Amino acid sequence: MIDVANIDLPYIEKNPSRHGKARYFLRIAGKRICRLPDKIDSEEFAVEYWKARKAHEAKAGTPSADPRPLSAIVKPDSFRWLCMEYMLSKPFTTLDQTTQTRRRNIIEAMWIEPLSGTDGRLFADMPLQRMGVGNLQVLRDRKKDVPFAADERLKVLRQVFDTKDRDGKPITANVARLVDPFRKHSDGHDTATAEELAQFIEHHGVKSKAVLYLAIQMFTGLRVSDLRALGPQHRRKDAFKLRLFKNRNRTPVDLEIPIHPILDAVLAMHPVKGLHYLVTDFGKPFNSAKSLGNRISDWWRQAQLPHLTSHSVRKGLATDLAHGEATDSMLEAMFGWKDGKTSKIYTRNAERARLARQSVARISWDGIGAKLLAQPEGDEAKVS
Repeated sequence: MIDVANIDLPYIEKNPSRHGKARYFLRIAGKRICRLPDKIDSEEFAVEYWKARKAHEAKAGTPSADPRPLSAIVKPDSFRWLCMEYMLSKPFTTLDQTTQTRRRNIIEAMWIEPLSGTDGRLFADMPLQRMGVGNLQVLRDRKKDVPFAADERLKVLRQVFDTKDRDGKPITANVARLVDPFRKHSDGHDTATAEELAQFIEHHGVKSKAVLYLAIQMFTGLRVSDLRALGPQHRRKDAFKLRLFKNRNRTPVDLEIPIHPILDAVLAMHPVKGLHYLVTDFGKPFNSAKSLGNRISDWWRQAQLPHLTSHSVRKGLATDLAHGEATDSMLEAMFGWKDGKTSKIYTRNAERARLARQSVARISWDGIGAKLLAQPEGDEAKVS
């Protein structure tokens, strides 16, 4: 797993080579920008870091912070101090490692931003008692061109300001909850249709690795993180039994999914020697959910369906089950949902469609509608 180096400078990715040698890269917004010198404490490293970062910020049009590293001393009762308290708290430490890294990157990016275009002081040292709604709106609006990222930043700020002290009391007022998100309304991922799945199967061929992936997801609805790990060791006679990867450290969910006969037949076409059904071209397991997700995205693009993702199939399965009159409880058992809200999205839509069909079948209008089909005669045939 890739770790982010725990040093003052943000955006630094530490990625050891296969020989164990530490390598450093500049990584901003999830993209690796360039490799940096190997000696992290050297002057050469600092020079190359700021040169690459300033070039990237100029190209991206993002505000450039003071090119001085953050002080090694964290000022008490500052924004940075509160963030570090949050990162020591249970709500943060119980998150998956990948989620922790993503949130830490978001937090550290805010530390080094200036208060405004005319005030070069950094948000890191901003006293909590002076940090109000206006300051948080500034942090949010700097991502306004990417509304999802702006709302994600606000979400993290709300969690930071919700941090409690050792006695369970709020450290400061949660002013972040007074800031409105952009909340760009969207249905999210497209929902895969039967016709699109047929196109995918026809393009790749029934015996391909791509179709093996599709068959597993079509009949289990598992997320990519669980698809990556799934293997013969999870099979118990006619069912898969596994603990879902998501939230496994905080609210674990153990799932048992009966194996559909069609999926059973597809699995029989792909003999497995190891512990994973889905492997790379070299027969090795994918080293992360992201790497498998990238491969799945490639398969969809190759089938001329670039708008679809693995989650599209998951949504398609939930939709198919709901239209097959599956109940909320059935969907929750299948997908491991707990709160009932998600299942109702699908059952409510399916119920609306069923009720609409039943309603249309009951339209009467006392027989007047039949006149619409009457054949005109004589002058009545003229168009008025």
